[in-house]
Amino acid sequence: MVDILVPLGVMGWMAVMVGMIVRLFSNISLNRTIREALRSNPESVPILAERLDSRASWENGLIGWVFIAFAVGIVLMGLLERIPDWRQTIGVAIIPGLAGIVVLLFVHLSRRDKPIGV
Repeated sequence: MVDILVPLGVMGWMAVMVGMIVRLFSNISLNRTIREALRSNPESVPILAERLDSRASWENGLIGWVFIAFAVGIVLMGLLERIPDWRQTIGVAIIPGLAGIVVLLFVHLSRRDKPIGV
């Protein structure tokens, strides 16, 4: 099972890192645009500043669902391989499952304070 979990974990980590690097370059570009707007059109700066480090709410929810799918995949893999010590498989699956539940709970609680469409 470790033969599969380690590559999956590394691939997941790489996907998260690529997403963070893309957001970094997006924010760098937006900062440059804000600096230019301060010089030429100061009225547009508040609109641009709202976009800084903004993230669609579905993106965070997607991360939670991916964690839950990963946990379900671990459990199914354990069942299909008929591992005698199934408690170990459940123990491994609890970590991404709980992480997914916490992320989805956070997304839900943070959405309650915002009006629909924001």
